[in-house]
Amino acid sequence: MMRKTVFMGVMIAWAMILLSAMSLPAQDKMFTYDYSFKPGSEPDGFRGLKWQTNIATLDPLHTMELIEILGPFTYYKKKQEDLYLVTVKLDDITYEFWNGKFSGVIIKVRGHNQFQILKEYVFARFGPGQRSKVLEQLNAQDFYYNGIKTRMYLKFSDIDRTGELSSYSIALLSKQEKLDALYLRERAKEKIEAWEKAKKK
Repeated sequence: MMRKTVFMGVMIAWAMILLSAMSLPAQDKMFTYDYSFKPGSEPDGFRGLKWQTNIATLDPLHTMELIEILGPFTYYKKKQEDLYLVTVKLDDITYEFWNGKFSGVIIKVRGHNQFQILKEYVFARFGPGQRSKVLEQLNAQDFYYNGIKTRMYLKFSDIDRTGELSSYSIALLSKQEKLDALYLRERAKEKIEAWEKAKKK
């Protein structure tokens, strides 16, 4: 009983902190934004496919292969795809759709050599991006790009020797974050209400 009471207390405290944080006015939140793309280079999608394009307009039954469904997210590969990005030999390209709209693309390469070619291409086209001071000191190959329409990540994993360049629609990321925050707020309210009811018994 003691353990259950302590656990409920922790959950209620967490819920109240979450609710108070979400109720802060926008002007009280400290926010800085560093535009990272080289001027004029920020993409608005990938290979002519613009962010928020509806999947139905792409005739997915004939042109794409469904890979995975995760809640509101669906992942596809094109049945016919150019697996070269200029001189970079790509291992895989996956298209992400959120609620039926094009929201992201994940490009993968195998091996350190191909990643270095990809990195040179990305730096030349989009600029060097940014990385945290900690990652910079460790010389970790993990970069990010902030734009107006696009958020992009370039990283390499020493574990599986795989490089990845992923890009996402900021407009759809914003909608996803709002829905996630709303979901957490509702769950927090439910926990508080359940605790209050139990307390009255």
